[in-house]
Amino acid sequence: MHARDRELLAALSKVNSKIGSVTVELLTLQPDDAAYAAGLRTLGRQLVHIGVALICRAGELDGTELDPFALLNALNPETHDRTERSEP
Repeated sequence: MHARDRELLAALSKVNSKIGSVTVELLTLQPDDAAYAAGLRTLGRQLVHIGVALICRAGELDGTELDPFALLNALNPETHDRTERSEP
């Protein structure tokens, strides 16, 4: 495993380890729309960032290109996933 992959997986682990506490914090912030929105936005950015990094690394390894922005623009991620799996 490359050092770069270890760093990527360590970053994923860091985000994953914080999801539980962030979720509880968001539950307590829910009555405050501005703080709740900011928390959701921060968590969303972290998840998108690590997701894009994982997708890009996978593409480097197997030569498959997947535009991460296409995932963000998909209205129904389940439909997009089915389409992606059916491609050669």
